[in-house]
Amino acid sequence: MTKKGQAAGPVEAPGWALCRKPATPPEPDKFANVPGGDIFGFTSGTDVGSTGDCGVAFEFSGRAGKADGSYRTGTLKTQFGATIADNLSVALSPFVTYHHIRNVTDLEDLSRTRFDGLSGELSYRFIERSAAMPLAATFSIEPRWARVDGTSGVGVTAYSAEFKLFLDAVLVADRLFGAVNLNYAPAIQKTDDDPLGEWVRTSSTNVSGALTYQVSDRLFLGGEVRYLAAFEGAFLNHKIGNAIFAGPTMLVKITDATSLNLVWTPQVRGHAIDFDRRLDLVNFERQQFRVKLATSF
Repeated sequence: MTKKGQAAGPVEAPGWALCRKPATPPEPDKFANVPGGDIFGFTSGTDVGSTGDCGVAFEFSGRAGKADGSYRTGTLKTQFGATIADNLSVALSPFVTYHHIRNVTDLEDLSRTRFDGLSGELSYRFIERSAAMPLAATFSIEPRWARVDGTSGVGVTAYSAEFKLFLDAVLVADRLFGAVNLNYAPAIQKTDDDPLGEWVRTSSTNVSGALTYQVSDRLFLGGEVRYLAAFEGAFLNHKIGNAIFAGPTMLVKITDATSLNLVWTPQVRGHAIDFDRRLDLVNFERQQFRVKLATSF
């Protein structure tokens, strides 16, 4: 309550306190650290931000190329994130997915864009970097509700959860950094055309490693290798295909708060069960790429 003649202070919006950073200035690092942001491409680092950090990211992930015909698909993920406590961040993301399919074996022709559900993510950095421990580690879980089958583009009702382990380290102080990711994602779905049909259970794994070199304060260049595998059954019951993707990555810091990440990884080796090819173009694509614009406030 204010006294007569005394101006009332500003009224804060309910969500403002969440994104307000502590007044105490942060202490400078006492040891070499891995810069935050998407400096590794598809492979994620362990940084979860500082308490009070908030941000939004627009992430477009594209895939193209099958054994025949014309195949292109892309998903726009709009991520709203916040660091709610030390080493703990949360995020909420809606998805929109586009498919263009023409004359691809076993897939129906279609060209359309659809809303593709929501996901939430909780990330916890359980090993902090220190002078005695140069390696940091973060665990993340991202449950998702999806409305579009990722390969065929047909309408589905799908539920999945991706469990992620991120590791990163400083290899050369202020110059060279490395990261490794281990991901496992069980899923269940059924098509909208057959609402009384059986639920189909699948799962996938993703193991990736990346190196990036800090050219300047605003430019990082690197490369990554990713091993992806697809399985029937929610618990990696029966492998139906695998593929290795490798390619370059780049991160440009447009401002101190805004960055642009680019990554392109063609499939260099793969195998689908019952197909004698050097690439798996049944479960995966010839190339995968991503463009991500992120800003914090």
